[in-house]
Formats: sequence, structure tokens, C-alpha cells
Amino acid sequence: MHCYEYLAAITAVANTIESIPGVAHKLPHSVIADWMAENDIEAEDVLFASREQLASIIELLVRDNQPRILRAA
Repeated sequence: MHCYEYLAAITAVANTIESIPGVAHKLPHSVIADWMAENDIEAEDVLFASREQLASIIELLVRDNQPRILRAA
């Protein structure tokens, strides 16, 4: 069950990242998972956050880490 929760969290983060203007391509789930680990984003935190909370947190982190994310893709 833990794997499904983690996959759902990665998918939610990936969808949130793709909804941010300036991110025009899909990132591999492995890149998203590594990025979540680097930023201490836990699957449980993602799954229990509202869509608005998740979007605000992810947007701030992406703006701070955007050069690394683009290079990883």
C-alpha cells in the first residue's frame, strides 16, 4: 500500500509542477521522486494537503530549484 501512496504523491507533485507557467514538459517520475527526497517532501504530507496548499509549497520550491530541475530533465 505504501508504494501506491508514494506513486500518488509523485503524480500529484508532477501535475502541480506541470501546471506552473514556464514548465512546458513532463518530467520523469524518477526526477520528481529525487526532487521530493532532496526537499524533504513526504508522501503523507502531499496526500493530506489541499490542492491550494500543495500548489503554493511546490511553486516556491520550484522557483528556488528550477535550474536543477531543468538540468535533470
